[in-house]
Amino acid sequence: MSKPTTKKKPDTKKSKRYLRVQLSREELLAAGKEQADKLNERTRLDEDLKRIKDDFKAKISALDARINTLTGSVSTGYEYRNVSCTEFLGEPAADKKRIVRDDTMEQIGIEDMNAQEMQRELLESQEKPSDE
Repeated sequence: MSKPTTKKKPDTKKSKRYLRVQLSREELLAAGKEQADKLNERTRLDEDLKRIKDDFKAKISALDARINTLTGSVSTGYEYRNVSCTEFLGEPAADKKRIVRDDTMEQIGIEDMNAQEMQRELLESQEKPSDE
C-alpha cells in the first residue's frame, strides 16, 4: 500500500519588488506641489548661474582689455596718458598758440586758436585803455 500523501505547506518569505502603484488624490496633490516648488527652485538656480556667468565674463573682459593695453605698451615702449600742458596764446602769431608739456618742457605743437580763445584776446584788448 501506498503511503497517504499529505500536502506540505510551502515555505514563504517576504520580498520587495519595484512595481506600479496607482497614486491617490492626496499623493497626486503632494507630488504636484513638490514639482512646482522644484521647478521654481530650478528657475532661481538657472538665473543665479546666468548672473554669475555674466559677472565672470565681465571680469574676464576687463582683464583682457588691460592685458591688451599692457601688451601694446610693452611692445611699443610707450603709452598714452593725460599730460598737463601750457598753451601760450598768441605765439608765434596772433591767431596761433604754442603748446608745451609741463613735465618735460618739450614743445609739442603749434595750433590755430579757436573762436573762444580769439574772443578772449579781443576782450582783453578792449578792456585795456589805449595810450593816447
